[in-house]
Amino acid sequence: MHRTGIAVLLIAVLLLPNAGAMEAVIGETVTLAGSAAGADTIYLFMTGPNLDPGGVPLHDPSLSAAAGQFTTVRVSSEGRWEYSWSTAGLGIDAGSYSVFAVTEPRDRRNLQGATYTILPVRLSQGSITLREERGSLQVTIAPYGARVEIDSDYRGETPLGISLPPGGYHLVVTHDGYEPFIMDISVYDDRTTSIVTNLTPIMTPEPPETTAPPATEAAGWWVAVAGAGLLIGYRLRR
Repeated sequence: MHRTGIAVLLIAVLLLPNAGAMEAVIGETVTLAGSAAGADTIYLFMTGPNLDPGGVPLHDPSLSAAAGQFTTVRVSSEGRWEYSWSTAGLGIDAGSYSVFAVTEPRDRRNLQGATYTILPVRLSQGSITLREERGSLQVTIAPYGARVEIDSDYRGETPLGISLPPGGYHLVVTHDGYEPFIMDISVYDDRTTSIVTNLTPIMTPEPPETTAPPATEAAGWWVAVAGAGLLIGYRLRR
């Protein structure tokens, strides 16, 4: 009887609870561990908000420890045990929980005379941050200083970089003396759409050259006749 009392006392000492409560966000994995020299199996169950007061197994809160349902962990040859408790998908609420580690399959109402320890765990809801989808548009069009309109709204002058929600847009770039640049573009989440080009100068038409109309053949004969008459008259006078 003396030997039995020593063995039970040793297990009770090695199963002392951890100092303070472990804290985690629901969805994380909590590592539970301890020592239980002399035991082969550790039976785990928990109590907490909206759970069966008698306890439920860690892996499935819909089951009952009173019905013999536990989360079991084998004890190593070195007397250590460890369990990775995934809190995701269990449907449990945020709050304070008590995890019972017992050397026998006993629920919360039947712990009298059992060797056990209690591991306090505090679970909280994680904050959800919604990221607004954004893309970017880079308009590098020469000459710089050209006016940029997106969906008929003035957005600045080239070169221009702007952040926009994903989607389709109508881009118009104008500058005095140049043909307008018009294009339908698409902006994608977390990507940059780049437009690189040059505006085309407006060509000013040159005035047509003005030339004297060529003399007609008849006019040429009249000039020749008039010249010959003058020459004859000059010789007669001499």
